[in-house]
Amino acid sequence: MNGFLGTYNVSLDDKGRLNVPAKFKGMLDREGPHLVVCVMDGYLLVCPQSEWRSNEEKLGHLNAFDTEDRTRLRQFYATATECEVKSGKILIPAAQREAAGLTKETVIVGMSKTFEIWAPDRWEKAAE
Repeated sequence: MNGFLGTYNVSLDDKGRLNVPAKFKGMLDREGPHLVVCVMDGYLLVCPQSEWRSNEEKLGHLNAFDTEDRTRLRQFYATATECEVKSGKILIPAAQREAAGLTKETVIVGMSKTFEIWAPDRWEKAAE
């Protein structure tokens, strides 16, 4: 598999779990079950651990003692949480579901090394 590709409509269950698209399962099997999910601009960014570490390295140039840089780091890390794929499902914490406007239906968008989880109405606006 070449990475996380495609767009999928997936329902959340009552506990906030969603089924990982079948085409993503092979990639997640190789990467491992541990993911980091963080809130971005109205959607959720889902990173396998290896990609999360790579992104952390890219943030290494930011100065934690600079007010602007510290604000950017805080926004990134404060909304991140570790999740695990269990039985082909990811449990999305309630605070993240709320921040991304997720209710019952979601749209999962593959972005090669990561994937995004969107509320359908927000995805429609972003995809225009």
